[in-house]
Amino acid sequence: MEMMVVLAIMSILSAVVVGSLGTLRSTSLSVSTREFADFVNLCRSDAIARHTAIRVAIVESSSSDPDENYRKYTAFSWNSQTRQFEQYREWESLPGDLVFDQSLAGFVKESTYYQEDPSSVRGDYLMQISDNSFDRMVTQLSTNYRFRFFEFSPSGRASAPGGDHRNLVVVVRPGEGGTAREVPNWSQFNIDTLTGRIRVYRP
Repeated sequence: MEMMVVLAIMSILSAVVVGSLGTLRSTSLSVSTREFADFVNLCRSDAIARHTAIRVAIVESSSSDPDENYRKYTAFSWNSQTRQFEQYREWESLPGDLVFDQSLAGFVKESTYYQEDPSSVRGDYLMQISDNSFDRMVTQLSTNYRFRFFEFSPSGRASAPGGDHRNLVVVVRPGEGGTAREVPNWSQFNIDTLTGRIRVYRP
């Protein structure tokens, strides 16, 4: 009888812990979604206000820390004097339990928002456009980075080299690096290339 009581208590505690972890993951995703959307909107505003091109850059590979891949991001501003893009925003990063997905996985097309509006996933998936990466050596960190990026023009429009659709699509989802086929929750960002506006979809 005592063993049964102990097992029952352990089962209840396990359920509570699992539920709490799920809540934490959901909260982490919600916060990161808001932060990335705010970051993108600020970069667009800066491009218009400064009348210069701004690149939103997501780390694809890092020579010093693989954990930064598909988690860390920043922004570069065009310097007309040096004729190159220079980092002008502080580094930002998704928490360790989230990544920018490398491919538009099948689970997205099983979402309610896709069923209601198939056009919601139409566009160029940023991480799969072959021509939109660039390398940059960050001297103070002694690290060479390769970035995936999209760019805002002084008019506020968005573009990515190699992209030819109306939307640029980025997905943040829980999990380790690499790709995932099934996840319970994620955030999809659609950046309209004509207006530069960002729209967020959640399952």
